[in-house]
Amino acid sequence: MRALVTGANGNIGSYLCEELLRCGYEVRAMTHYGDNNIAHLKDKLEIVRADFRFADEARDATRGCQQVYHLGALIHVDHSIRVPELYYEANVRGTMNMLEAARAEGADMIQMSSCEIIGDTSAVEKADESFMERQPRSPYASSKFVAEGCVWAWNYTYDMKVNVARGFNLTGPRQRRGEKGAVIPIFVDRVMRGLPPRIYGDGGQVRDYIDVRDLVQGLRMFMGSNLRGELIHFCSGEPTSIKRLAEMIIEEAGANLEPEYVEARPGELRWSVGCNDKARRVLNWAPETPLRQTIRDLIDVWKP
Repeated sequence: MRALVTGANGNIGSYLCEELLRCGYEVRAMTHYGDNNIAHLKDKLEIVRADFRFADEARDATRGCQQVYHLGALIHVDHSIRVPELYYEANVRGTMNMLEAARAEGADMIQMSSCEIIGDTSAVEKADESFMERQPRSPYASSKFVAEGCVWAWNYTYDMKVNVARGFNLTGPRQRRGEKGAVIPIFVDRVMRGLPPRIYGDGGQVRDYIDVRDLVQGLRMFMGSNLRGELIHFCSGEPTSIKRLAEMIIEEAGANLEPEYVEARPGELRWSVGCNDKARRVLNWAPETPLRQTIRDLIDVWKP
């Protein structure tokens, strides 16, 4: 069985490549921005330099594959506000190109989506797959919303086996720091340099963090199931405020710091927590890695 992983050098993709190899798959790793996270696998998989924004490159990369894990995307909310057209080109057109490539090859496909498309959930409710108040609040979220729509259209119109995995706030030891990084590596990076975590707004924003190593188990199980045209939430179901997250990182790093508060950002969700009952029921999947363990692992990776 040959599987194509787009975004293979990313936080999710690199761990998924490792998991698929462990399970005996032939893996084709499609990457556009580099291969540092999969460099240690170069002798075990095929690396293809391609850009799924171009239909011919998507088609060539998919040739000979029976499974497609479409993880690649532009994912940064703030960057999407500055250049929304890039997000539609990559996340909408790119998804359509991968759907067409998978259809031409007769391959099964999983599309990696995002909880950002849901918008704010209730402070007393965990969003399950039937949660209907879709309120994307950024160009990034909107692009992923439209990409999901493409998946459902291709599933019904062309009778493809294609499913959607909607991840909540994914985190793990290979997340990148810097301007376009996620909040946990940004906080860890600042704390390890002796700087306070910088919180936008009052820190009362609540998120649901899930370790990428738990997610990839779910993705493999989802692909191996008989499900088609289905949506599954992969999340911890545990609410964590940004303020509490900053405190946990300071504690785990053994630092003597206090968070710094700055002006709130446009398009930021206030409350986003998911329900993983469906994943537990239909896949027998459950998250296993506590948030503190993920934080410790990231700190260990970056220790001098």
